[in-house]
Amino acid sequence: MKFSVVIPAYNEAELISHTLQAILKQTYTDFEIIVVDNNSSDNTAAIVKTFVERDPRIKLIPCPQQGLLPARNCGLHAATGDVIVQLDADNIPNKNWLKNAARHFRNKKIVALAGPYDYYDAVWWFRIMAILTQYFTLSVGNWYVQKRKFGALMLGGNAFIRKWVLEDIGGYDMHHTFYNEDLVTARAVSKKGALHFYRDLIVHSSARRQKEVGYFALQEKYNKGIFAILTGKPIPNQKEEEYHPR
Repeated sequence: MKFSVVIPAYNEAELISHTLQAILKQTYTDFEIIVVDNNSSDNTAAIVKTFVERDPRIKLIPCPQQGLLPARNCGLHAATGDVIVQLDADNIPNKNWLKNAARHFRNKKIVALAGPYDYYDAVWWFRIMAILTQYFTLSVGNWYVQKRKFGALMLGGNAFIRKWVLEDIGGYDMHHTFYNEDLVTARAVSKKGALHFYRDLIVHSSARRQKEVGYFALQEKYNKGIFAILTGKPIPNQKEEEYHPR
């Protein structure tokens, strides 16, 4: 099984090298990395090119259309792997991240996997609260909504989806933008098979967005989508011009 790790990047010069280094240290080696430069105005592309020169598994492609989902679709079209791995440019996976995912995918009924975030640079109370909330919501909640056929729950920056499934649903829904886009994708994917949540797929993620918008204000935006999934209602389309505000 080959993984295609797709990383949308918009002005990620500060963090992208840490993410790439973490992937290159994976104990599972059958993968490619596709960094999608989404009109960065800093030296993101220059940094990624230094990695491309050293490792043929890394690709840098442009995506002229601004936005997270256009960038993911560009990555999907360029991917050659069996599984599309959604990873944010500020997420740092553990060395056995891909190995654990490959083991879970031995179950042919599983079409997608999701893992939690550990917000390594958040205040201590939010870091703990976020982990515990994810463990409960994404395990129990995900099981519940799939059983009720309401959809599924996942975090968009740490997800694994079989490529044929994404192609079968027509790629990422560009009508829905940013907040809760992951729930839109999860709902469509869950119609093709099971989406499972596993704690051993955890990644270390920056809490920069929470700090920028506010811990509770940001969570409120996501909670609207989670509540819609749990109750089988339409997912609200909450637009955001940039998926990493500065």
